[in-house]
Amino acid sequence: MATNKESIAENDSKCSICKFIFWYPRILPCKHSFCHVCLCGVIKRNEGSSAFLCPLCQASTNTDAPISTESTEILVTKFRVNVALQSPLERRCVCRVCKTDIKDVIATLYCMNCCEHMCSVCGEIHTKYKQMANHLLCRSKDAPPPNVRNLLQELRFCPSHGTENLEYICYDHDQPCCNKCAITSHRKCEKVMLISDVIKSDKSYEASVKEWKEMIDNALKRVSALCSHLKKEPSRISNRHENIKTQLNEIKSAVNQELESLRKTVERAFTEEKSKILTSTDESLRDATAKMTDIQHKKEELECVLSNGDDVQKYLYMRNQPKCVDADAAWQTVFTQKRIILHNRSCLSRCKDKQTLLDCVLADIKSLVEVKQEICK
Repeated sequence: MATNKESIAENDSKCSICKFIFWYPRILPCKHSFCHVCLCGVIKRNEGSSAFLCPLCQASTNTDAPISTESTEILVTKFRVNVALQSPLERRCVCRVCKTDIKDVIATLYCMNCCEHMCSVCGEIHTKYKQMANHLLCRSKDAPPPNVRNLLQELRFCPSHGTENLEYICYDHDQPCCNKCAITSHRKCEKVMLISDVIKSDKSYEASVKEWKEMIDNALKRVSALCSHLKKEPSRISNRHENIKTQLNEIKSAVNQELESLRKTVERAFTEEKSKILTSTDESLRDATAKMTDIQHKKEELECVLSNGDDVQKYLYMRNQPKCVDADAAWQTVFTQKRIILHNRSCLSRCKDKQTLLDCVLADIKSLVEVKQEICK
């Protein structure tokens, strides 16, 4: 937190640098957050250095390489977005164009191409420009969630030139690239095509989208079924316990005194085995629930990209997914159902010298059965 002596103070809802409501706030390692654009300015002022200081606490953040003007945008995108600070903004979206004129005008429209919120006036002007005539506008409340917008932007921008859109595919390097990449790094490559042309000529990625969706759905069904079985496991074990108690009560009617000792022995053994199974079940349920959450997230992410992204973004998103994933190997969790039984021993003790037949019988009853686990077939 900033002290009173600092020229920049921390506020829960506004950026400490621009003093406006946070816009794409990025979190530094020191846990302080700043607008994406504001953080770009902070980093640019340290051009040539391999580190920069947090404007609030002066904590140093190291970079992998010396800072340059071209690398600034790429560096900033490596810091994750603070969704907790971004959420209030999403509930009260302001027009980004009007905000540059220091006016807070409630946004009613959202440009899917620019990923920007705007008011109705700016929205009308927006589509009059020739370069933006084909941009798709929707209501602000229908805009994709922040995490999807961030993903779509990351898919759109070149990793080497942060502000340039990915427009080409280099088949020599099997790599998407922007205009700058095409005329520099890939100028000698034999096959460089526009992504839009690739999408028109190659529909294989549509099949991969369908296959990926089916794979996620099937994996989700299997893990959901696994979770359902695991949730029923305590009840099933408890029912088995009642069955064993019934068996023990039947023996008790024949040999009351010794059976009581046997029952206590079996109960202790059963409790130990029950504890082992339930502990294992709880661990498996936690793992399965985590897998189900992960798969559900991938499913929602995929649906959001397909619903809100353009063809280029969908294509690039699918390029980032595994080309061939075995759903069983990726998400299947083996579930082996066990049960607790009373095992009848085959060999009983034999009477020794100075032992009556009753002594032998009572001794045999003590070891008549034992508690065991076995795998259900």
